[in-house]
Amino acid sequence: MEATPLNGDDGAIHPDTHTSLFLPSPVLADCVCAYMVRDTLDAQLSPKQSLSHLPVSPLVNISWAIHCDGPGMHGGECHSLARGAVLRGPRTQPTVWESFGPAYVFTLTVFPDAFHALTQLNVANFLDQTQDLQTALDQDWQKMADAVLMAIDDLARIQIIEVFLTHRWLSVRAQKPASPPPEGLSLFNAWVDAVALRASASTLGQSTRQRERLVKGQLGLPMRALRGLVRMESTLTRGHESNAFGAPSLVDVAHDMGFSDQAHFSREVKRFSGLSPTELQRAIETQESYWPYRLRQALKAR
Repeated sequence: MEATPLNGDDGAIHPDTHTSLFLPSPVLADCVCAYMVRDTLDAQLSPKQSLSHLPVSPLVNISWAIHCDGPGMHGGECHSLARGAVLRGPRTQPTVWESFGPAYVFTLTVFPDAFHALTQLNVANFLDQTQDLQTALDQDWQKMADAVLMAIDDLARIQIIEVFLTHRWLSVRAQKPASPPPEGLSLFNAWVDAVALRASASTLGQSTRQRERLVKGQLGLPMRALRGLVRMESTLTRGHESNAFGAPSLVDVAHDMGFSDQAHFSREVKRFSGLSPTELQRAIETQESYWPYRLRQALKAR
């Protein structure tokens, strides 16, 4: 029997939307995860297609609406992207962004420990939050954000960001051990291991509560919760090999990702995405609003 479309025909992938990604320069590989672009200017989207289902993520994002015909709605709050940018912290739960018009959005994604080192801000304060950049970051970041907004194209935007970040990041790295760039931009395992090792070294002599507070301020989450989030992010954006209609079974996927059994795997996927594993894979393959998952699969493929 043929499956019924998950969200109806008007939620299907639209042929006139475009997403793309760019990787950072090698010197910023342990600071910046990637630059991402979402372009819907030439697409007439239905209300369902105008949604963006955002996967859980340990990353900090800064998003600019280069062109935008309306504000966006996130977590029940309206955020205007017509001017400036918004800052999103790490996400630990299913999140939906609703756009009220065609838009061209450019996004910088940064590892949370790098964001903390660059800004000295407590990442836990941004957990599951979206804030206007003008109120969240200082004037140097605001000037950079304004320059990105006025740049002529994406390559110019990347150059502005990399010039801004490179000397700052080199200064930060001179004061602490460098983390190796993660092997695969979806799994983050090498990054998490490096962060855990550095956290252990930097908190020697501290009480357990002090260590947890320091780590949470740098990463947004306690280390154990961060490892769980990274595992789930890797699972939710795993790609075609976790397709329940194809090759490996859900039992194989659950085992490969470290879950105790298929039931545990299915419960966790539903808790973090709102859908069962088969429903999620189907949504990724057929629904426009799940474009962030498809883009993260592309990141992993890189």
